[in-house]
Amino acid sequence: MPEGVQRGPSEADTWEWMRGMWQRADPAPTGLVDSVIAAIAAEDLDAELLSLRPAELAGVRGEGAQVLEFTSDSLTLVLRLGQDDDGSRRVDGWAEGIREVALVNEEWSRTVQVSAAGRFEFDKVPSGPVRLRLRSDEGAYLTPGFEV
Repeated sequence: MPEGVQRGPSEADTWEWMRGMWQRADPAPTGLVDSVIAAIAAEDLDAELLSLRPAELAGVRGEGAQVLEFTSDSLTLVLRLGQDDDGSRRVDGWAEGIREVALVNEEWSRTVQVSAAGRFEFDKVPSGPVRLRLRSDEGAYLTPGFEV
């Protein structure tokens, strides 16, 4: 650094100063963090969370199709995300022992019955983040969010 030139605060110092300023000017309400954690934990408390597992694309027809596999100790769910000929998005799925599936977004929800073979489908699905809620006689399941 040239002689006589003073060095300004570091980026970390600047962020620390801003954090302190906002904590003084507009502090978070007491108990906010605990309330948010409790609300998230209580959402679909009766549902078993499925985990996303990578799946192979072998045998999948059409360009741009993606296969997702969700698993838990008691269920395996396979999804094919693709497009119809008109370009609209669709979700095809297979899961044994499930009777009802809801495709859920923040703004909408669609529910379908599952066939005896474990198959279900949603056509003309708007793009964006979604989750699936699955119901069986033994309980409920919930996938993490994914993009359609």
